[in-house]
Amino acid sequence: MKIKYFEYITVYLSVFLVCVFIGAIGRLVLLEKGADEYTAGVFFWISTGFGVLMFAILSLFLNDLAERLVNRFLKSEKNESPENKNAAIDIEQIREERQNAARNQKQARIDTAIRYAQQEFALYASDDDLEQLGKNIIIYAEGINFEKIKPVKVKGLSNLDLYHFGWNIWNCFKASRQDRAAQFLKLTFADALKDVEQNSIKTHLKDDEQKGLIKIMEDFPDF
Repeated sequence: MKIKYFEYITVYLSVFLVCVFIGAIGRLVLLEKGADEYTAGVFFWISTGFGVLMFAILSLFLNDLAERLVNRFLKSEKNESPENKNAAIDIEQIREERQNAARNQKQARIDTAIRYAQQEFALYASDDDLEQLGKNIIIYAEGINFEKIKPVKVKGLSNLDLYHFGWNIWNCFKASRQDRAAQFLKLTFADALKDVEQNSIKTHLKDDEQKGLIKIMEDFPDF
């Protein structure tokens, strides 16, 4: 603090001396022009005081202006500070993490559904048909066009078993209406359900829940 006051004293003293010097020159000029001592003395003190006053006013004004400019600059820097940029990066990172978590969760459900299908149809379908059934389930779960579904042949299962299987797959994902699940069954088991209309399949998905070889599962387990 003492150093700061000393700086102020030095600055104002220097300005005062300069103003005195200018006033003295003005006084000498007036005396050479024929002015009397009193007039020259009054001019000396007025010019000196005016010079000091103007410096003080300009100092206050310029200091205030400089402070505003500095504050505005600092505020702009703060708005563009690395912390704010990091905050934006964090939001993007959180969004990406949530999307990845959703994709992982969906993939886990697909894997579970495929294992379930393989377990239920292991005795009633060939290895190639089991593999195709898994591909059809992926198409259903991902919402891909059903044109890519290929039929699967099964033996030893009733239509009721296929209906229950379709309802369980729908219950696993619940990503669409049961119309799509019925269409999935109709296309996947095209041979077994060739004589059954799609609307009929939809209305019988949950018939006789605990009958047949494949039962209705309200809570889809983790196979």
